[in-house]
Amino acid sequence: MLKKFLRFVLPSMVAFAFTGLYSIVDGFFVGNNVGDDGLAAINVAYPLVAFINAVGTGIGMGGSVMLSMARGRGDTDSEKRYLGNTLLYLLIASAVVTAALLGAYPKLIDAFGAEGAVNAYADDYIFVLASFAVVQIFSTGCVPLLRNFGASFGAMFSMSAGFITNIVLDWLFVDYLAEGVYGAAVATGIGQVVTVLPCAVYLAVKIKRMGRGVFRFSLGEMWDITRVGISPFGVLLCPQVITVVLNKFLFVYGDSLYVAAYSVIMYVYCVDLLLLQGVGDGAQPLISLVQGEGDRASVLKLRNYAYVTALIVAAVGFAALFALRDVIPEVFGAGAFAAAESARILPYFAGSALFTAVSKITASYFYSMDRNSYAYAIVYGEVAVILLFVLTLPEAMGIDGVWMSLPIAQIVIAALAMALLYALRRRFKKYPDKPVYFREARSA
Repeated sequence: MLKKFLRFVLPSMVAFAFTGLYSIVDGFFVGNNVGDDGLAAINVAYPLVAFINAVGTGIGMGGSVMLSMARGRGDTDSEKRYLGNTLLYLLIASAVVTAALLGAYPKLIDAFGAEGAVNAYADDYIFVLASFAVVQIFSTGCVPLLRNFGASFGAMFSMSAGFITNIVLDWLFVDYLAEGVYGAAVATGIGQVVTVLPCAVYLAVKIKRMGRGVFRFSLGEMWDITRVGISPFGVLLCPQVITVVLNKFLFVYGDSLYVAAYSVIMYVYCVDLLLLQGVGDGAQPLISLVQGEGDRASVLKLRNYAYVTALIVAAVGFAALFALRDVIPEVFGAGAFAAAESARILPYFAGSALFTAVSKITASYFYSMDRNSYAYAIVYGEVAVILLFVLTLPEAMGIDGVWMSLPIAQIVIAALAMALLYALRRRFKKYPDKPVYFREARSA
């Protein structure tokens, strides 16, 4: 089982790392060609990009969990319908998100607290990527489907192709043609186009082999997809909501130089977070499948593999970021103050990833089994706890209170995750022969 686990998880980690590297590549070229204002602008605008990606991931993961559990039960008809409704859902969401963002992004950027050149650069960045929203939603939504059909390496290849395209075009548009933040956004959008093409070909072949019965619209099945997808949607979006909150308070208690320092931190810290998410989502197809089969022992074994893997990743990430804390700001072309401040704070964020590993794997474990209320509490509770700390700590600690609100909150959320895990364990002990107890209780 360990070999199968690694065959799913390692490509997933690589694919998620590439997702984070998109922003790092943009930050590298923009930082070295535009400067601190460009770095800050991408950090301010990126939560809206993350929202686009979170919509696709939430729908794709929700559909993937449901179709894998159906396959575990041997219900081929439901598996087909969940695939078809997931793709229809992605299409509907693409149209809605594109229209909403193109209409609202200037006001949203203003609300995030950006001013002057930072505001103008952020407007340029998000306008382009909102125009590519259809492609981004389908690329992030189709990757989980490929993993759940056993094509983890195909998903990794798709992400790799898009990432390489983004690097080449960032060099062309930002470095060579001097198109600045606008050019970086165009490069990212085209990279997403390259990502989605192999996914579309694979799914088209898969649908043809499945035969009739795939595209049967069902509100009930879309609700199932939504109910599960709310958690993975939040897993990707909530860190960006936190970024918006911290940016806002860094502007209040500091200025744009602190936001530029935070940009440098987030470029590398987000890779840590995405690698951890890659572990959880890589294990999801296997956990959902054996949960559908009713094999509780295998579910627990896979979950424990995920915990160990995530903690190793977090520890290695902490060691690497601590050792390179003075080098990383120079790579992104940060100014003297932003470089010194990011080097000072980065170890605290990197260390908090050890606690984030616990909470992310626990949340993924819950939604992989369709235990959604537990996952909701972890995913959305994180935002509430950080908001509580960021509203209180700066009053006593000043700018350091803004910085420390995230690491302290991660400790609290990890403790909450363990408490919920213990509660679910007790319930399983009480009802050992009824793995669908909760759903039966709700429908009674």
